[in-house]
Amino acid sequence: QPNRNIYLCILFCLFMDVFAHGVWSGIIFRKVSVWKAALVGVLPDVLSWGTYIVYRLLTDTGFGRPDLTAIPSWVFVFYGVTHSLIVATIVLGSLWFALGKKFPMYLLAWPIHIILDVPLHSADFLPTPFLWPVSTWVFPGVSWGEKWLWIGNWVLIGIALLYVWWERKKERERGVMKTGKLTRRVTKNGKQGS
Repeated sequence: QPNRNIYLCILFCLFMDVFAHGVWSGIIFRKVSVWKAALVGVLPDVLSWGTYIVYRLLTDTGFGRPDLTAIPSWVFVFYGVTHSLIVATIVLGSLWFALGKKFPMYLLAWPIHIILDVPLHSADFLPTPFLWPVSTWVFPGVSWGEKWLWIGNWVLIGIALLYVWWERKKERERGVMKTGKLTRRVTKNGKQGS
């Protein structure tokens, strides 16, 4: 039973890490497309480790911190492709060239995901292969699973969300001041309300 609780805690933390990528992407690209940016922000992890989790569910190998030697090689290929700045640059550069001004800026959530991961993954456990396939060198970062870092990340997200809320409030106030009038709703009996 204690092991099961540890595994559930690990799964929760992994989910929250992936979710944090989505939230940061949504914050950064809030003026472009929050939801599309959030989706792109989580895709690198969903396509690599999400696929592996589904594989583990289907093959009934259970949960917990995986033994790295037991993870199939295709997972690391997916991880390399989705977490490589070289791959992201080639793919997004090609799209930029092909689409020109129609390039969806929210796709930049992909390299931002990678840039956030580089210093926040230790060299000891699942380092970010940001130079794949050219080099196997990885940055000796700090694990995002460190309690102080994990909590700090969510505190920063909270501060950023408060800023976004404040920014939107100010924009609404400026909009009211520009038009010089408040919008009023009409009640059922025909009288104006505020």
